[in-house]
Amino acid sequence: MACAESVENITVNEPINARRLYESEWYVREASDAQGHSLADFSKNPNVQLQFKDGLLAVSGGCNNFSTSYQLDSQNSNISLGRIASTKMACVPELMAQDQAIKKVIDNNKLHLGFINTENGGLNLMMKNKQGDHLLLVATASSYMVLYSPPRIVFWEIRNARPCKPAQGEEFCPLIRKITYDDQGNKIKKGKWYPLWLKIVGWEFNPRERQVLRLKISSSQSEGGLPAVVLDKIIEREIVK
Repeated sequence: MACAESVENITVNEPINARRLYESEWYVREASDAQGHSLADFSKNPNVQLQFKDGLLAVSGGCNNFSTSYQLDSQNSNISLGRIASTKMACVPELMAQDQAIKKVIDNNKLHLGFINTENGGLNLMMKNKQGDHLLLVATASSYMVLYSPPRIVFWEIRNARPCKPAQGEEFCPLIRKITYDDQGNKIKKGKWYPLWLKIVGWEFNPRERQVLRLKISSSQSEGGLPAVVLDKIIEREIVK
């Protein structure tokens, strides 16, 4: 995942392409006001994701999931956003601040968009509203996906376990189990718990939370290769002791 630069040092060097916008998965790296003051710290939770699809902008990976309609004007690199619909969960202050920062920038606003090609070949996105508030986002690397089969959607529940040497995280080993839903979204089956040994792209283990993740898993096309596991969204989360 490419690193984003400070908004103050960015020069937009590519106009908006609608296909690149909605085919990419965008992660927030910075939110700042017109004076360049930070609205929230995204360094400790780099998993806040924006997705543009079928006229709907969806935000996930923070405390609450929220969404709004959008209309894209590619010719002028502008996007018009509607009122935000949001879940109403309460989380730790850091996550709540991230939610509020994003809402401040996008809620019922018209924004100017611009792509920024980075020196290492990555792609960033800048979103700026009329008040001068900014979001700076980075796209997940997608070129590796040609080495994998088309992704399938799975649901994993994550919880912590006894201290050990983890695949992700520092103090506890994550345990996972597969969750199966019916067509109405009801849980109908839970698998057995086992240690997480694969890296989940776009996700970081938090031993203070129980989570249910919606994931995209692609099998490797090379013999003996590991599958690619990418976070789609966090659909359940609760703080645990």
